Amino acid sequence: MQAELEKTLSSLVASELALFNELAFLVEKEEERVCDGDMDGLLAILQEKQDVISRQEKIQEGWASLSCALGLSEGRDGPSFWSSLADKLGEGRAKDLKASLSVIHDVAGRVLEHESRVQALLEEHVEDLRKQMAQISQGKKALHGYSKSG
Repeated sequence: MQAELEKTLSSLVASELALFNELAFLVEKEEERVCDGDMDGLLAILQEKQDVISRQEKIQEGWASLSCALGLSEGRDGPSFWSSLADKLGEGRAKDLKASLSVIHDVAGRVLEHESRVQALLEEHVEDLRKQMAQISQGKKALHGYSKSG
């Protein structure tokens, strides 16, 4: 039972960290596409990100299943979860897992911060595009007006 529990925990931690690293890479690519004005590329990146987010949701379900298997109603963020793990695996192993989740939390925080910066950049580009569209529209109206008068 303990070996199976450790295998499950290791898999969840490794998978979650890998997905956040993948998401970090995709946010980098997203920023490049925004800066390049490559909207088709941006849409492709956003689709890839959605796939990663779906896989992250499955990992969260895995954590919830593990919590239920331990007979707990709270998830991995609750004290009972860690107390139960410490009882089953030993205090040292539980601390190691907490440290791993802390690393994941830090990576996730950096990804979210970067994502926020990219979103602000995208909003700037969208505003520039709106201005360009307005100028084109005004130019068309002026051309239409000139052609009617001449």
